[in-house]
Amino acid sequence: MKQLLFVISMTLLAGCGVLKETGEESSSKGTLKEYEASFRPSDHDQPLKDFFPDANTAGRKDSTSISRVATPQSQELTQGYRVQVFGTTSYDDVTTMKATVESQFADEWFYIVYDAPTYKLRGGNFSERYEADRFAKLLAEKGYRDAWVVPERVYMNPPPRPPQPQNTQK
Repeated sequence: MKQLLFVISMTLLAGCGVLKETGEESSSKGTLKEYEASFRPSDHDQPLKDFFPDANTAGRKDSTSISRVATPQSQELTQGYRVQVFGTTSYDDVTTMKATVESQFADEWFYIVYDAPTYKLRGGNFSERYEADRFAKLLAEKGYRDAWVVPERVYMNPPPRPPQPQNTQK
């Protein structure tokens, strides 16, 4: 019995020795705490110009200087309306339809919205319902009979669409 108690007490003493920290570990924890205390995430932020390279061209009248990247001023969202033109489960079909509709309505913005498992093609940034209804009627007259108005958050001041390249192939 004494031997059993001796083995158990030695095991407990050996186990307690493992929990003791070494001086090397405690100094690394101190360094980490100092780093965390002095870390400022804003020091690692990238300037907006990296994300919006053409932000300085937003006020120009020359439409060729405006890129497809929207400027920070136009990123303000508000509750409004868009017109859903098309819905499908095929990404290829929706991108083809987007190119077709954009060629017919060069002044309007179109967006692909993914709502699993459906890709939806929506157009416009309308703040008023009657504007969206008017655009839906125009789409129906052009052959897109399934176009209907949906409430959605829209851009308040989107930039004008850039001119589309003309196909000059014969």
